[in-house]
Amino acid sequence: MIKDVMVPLDGTAADEARLAAANHIAAEFNGQITGLFLNVLPLTIVPEDGIGAVRAAELLQKAREAADRMEVRLIERLARLQRPMQLRRFDILQDAVGDVAAREARTADAFVGLRPDGAAGESEHLVESVLFGSGRHIFLIPGRKPTKVIFDRVLVAWNGSRESARALAEALPYLHKAKATTVVVVDDEPPAEEQATLGKDAVEHLKHHHIKATLQHARLQNHDVGKTLVAEARRLEADLIVMGGYGHSRLREFLLGGATYELLHKAPAPLLLAH
Repeated sequence: MIKDVMVPLDGTAADEARLAAANHIAAEFNGQITGLFLNVLPLTIVPEDGIGAVRAAELLQKAREAADRMEVRLIERLARLQRPMQLRRFDILQDAVGDVAAREARTADAFVGLRPDGAAGESEHLVESVLFGSGRHIFLIPGRKPTKVIFDRVLVAWNGSRESARALAEALPYLHKAKATTVVVVDDEPPAEEQATLGKDAVEHLKHHHIKATLQHARLQNHDVGKTLVAEARRLEADLIVMGGYGHSRLREFLLGGATYELLHKAPAPLLLAH
């Protein structure tokens, strides 16, 4: 079950969209909301002379005082949700944001944020860090406008991989709430014999969890799995898309796979990703 919903907060207007989604999920599962306030401190280079050291200390002190005021406002905003809540604050440098977010998300059931979309959403670094480093799913909503999150019609992207199995397991609480669940397998043309039966085991697994799902094979469009899934989500009028997050690391920098990247930026509905 989803009993602890974590949401990053920064005091901007985007918090309203984040909190609307987090609040609805928490209400559906009678859970609590944990706000995550990552206060990024200014990077100060302390010169050798005493005057410069004093100025650097003053700059850090002002940053912490501003964060103190923001923390009060964030706690007040969380209290208005009238749900069990807490706020975790960390004063950190910019390069620690991803690691701290991933670490904190490990003790939550879901991490709710905005889909990365330039300045309008979460940073790709934050999303990738939580996705690959937390062991939990990330629930991303499109846009900054507060809207009610529903999951009546759910599309589950399935390719038989470990990542898609992890996403399916993380999505089970939502699927129990859904009215219609469709497992979608993207086929090459023509599909091989093994590919033709892919997905039946996932549908059977959901049946064991008392979740009725249908299997849909979609023909690959323009050699692009991500675009094919986006098209299927539109056709099915999906309220939620579930898929495994794919990527690999190089020198601790996560590089997202093509399908994951496409869905992250163009999914027409909220996106549940797990790795």
